Amino acid sequence: METLKLGDTLIRIEYKRIKNLRMTIYPPDGKVCISAPINVSQDVIRNFAASKSQWIEKYRIKYRSLPHAANSFQNREIHYVWGAAHELELIERKGHPKITLSNGRMLMSVPPRSTRAKKQELLNKWYRTILRETAPAVIRKWEAVIGVTVKELYARKMKSHWGSCNYKNRTIRLNTELAKKSPECLEYVTVHEMIHMLEPHHNPAFYRLMNTYLPSWKTIRKKMNKGEV
Repeated sequence: METLKLGDTLIRIEYKRIKNLRMTIYPPDGKVCISAPINVSQDVIRNFAASKSQWIEKYRIKYRSLPHAANSFQNREIHYVWGAAHELELIERKGHPKITLSNGRMLMSVPPRSTRAKKQELLNKWYRTILRETAPAVIRKWEAVIGVTVKELYARKMKSHWGSCNYKNRTIRLNTELAKKSPECLEYVTVHEMIHMLEPHHNPAFYRLMNTYLPSWKTIRKKMNKGEV
């Protein structure tokens, strides 16, 4: 994995079997990643990044200014669940910590004097739980359509990928951050990874399959990259 410094921005470079350069800015803190064709030079990548400098800064400012980005865990802070905004309501009481949703609120029950780290740990585990509860139905739906079988689903927080696939073992891994996105994002990433079981590489055959099974995938990906879903 290579990195590129553009001003005060550190950009991660991933070389893939693709034809064109592609840039993605990830919430919540505006990490920047460029996917590049395998044989492209770093000068070309640097020029591409420089041409997108205003776009990078725009979205980094946007993501960092979102009230839910810092996760300071104050009352009325906004957290997203399946694309819907919920106001945080902290409840300090003895007992097992838990999170429940009610009328547009995220109720977080924690022991008195719980640290920010403990609250973040609880929230991360909760997102993982709801993703693992929701994703299997999406997988079953698309197994019947695509004609592949997913033997195992893993859910974990990832820094720069929404999902990954081990096509040999027939397993997929989904980013727990998807639980914050709208359901169509979970469907898009799931289909993307399942199609890798038919075609491991990002080549014309892969994109033909994506267009066949999920024609709206480009629109969904574009919205995800802009933080609109």
